[in-house]
Amino acid sequence: MSVLTAYQRFRFLWGAVDWEGGTDSPYTSAQTGANLGTSAAPGAGVGVRRCVLHFDRSAIEAGLDDAECHFDFLNITGGTPDDTWTSTDYTTLEGFLDTFWNAIRSKHTTNIKLSQYSWYRHGPGIVAPNPAERVTSRSIAGSGTSDALPPQVAQTITFRTAVRRSWGRTYLPGITESSTTAGGDYATADVDVWANAAGALLSSAVGADFPLVVTSVHLNAVLNVEHIECDDVPDIIRRRRFKHALYKKILP
Repeated sequence: MSVLTAYQRFRFLWGAVDWEGGTDSPYTSAQTGANLGTSAAPGAGVGVRRCVLHFDRSAIEAGLDDAECHFDFLNITGGTPDDTWTSTDYTTLEGFLDTFWNAIRSKHTTNIKLSQYSWYRHGPGIVAPNPAERVTSRSIAGSGTSDALPPQVAQTITFRTAVRRSWGRTYLPGITESSTTAGGDYATADVDVWANAAGALLSSAVGADFPLVVTSVHLNAVLNVEHIECDDVPDIIRRRRFKHALYKKILP
């Protein structure tokens, strides 16, 4: 009788110890082949770069703060993680992010505007203050023509890694009513638009040696995003709701 050895892996100290054994490894050599160091802090190892996308919502209500979503990238040079980021590296990824937003903005209200990319070093060992390493301005509004859903309603993009407990998520703001069905869920065709755009961003970034990643706190590791998932369930981000009532009625 043959014996099947299940895949096993132990990884900690930010990649300083990385052991795997058994069969059917879900990881590629790009995920396990290099030591990221004991910390993501400058000079201690390799840091992920988090791009925060800022969406100006002042056209909805004066003083309303920006909505934000994010994507995390690792820089690979010659098959090895590289902590040296150049202006060209950032510009390349910003081009991919522009393409992503332009592909989906018809599902987002004209009252929000992609206004800025802010890039931060991200990972264990990073402590406040953590100023942005690069800030790039944009001014690209949504192009959806129907009324907006309440500002706390979001579309979730899930970043699936090989470790279920270490999946990541980000939340797109400014969804329009036309993206929902009579039952209140998102239309299948619109879910496909979000998923396809995020999948294209993933593929473009990987093709340019900037894999989209998730930083796992409990594993103290960086994991490649292997699949993109979007579904038809509207999510709620409470911090994005209106801060002040424009109309109030109290009875009796």
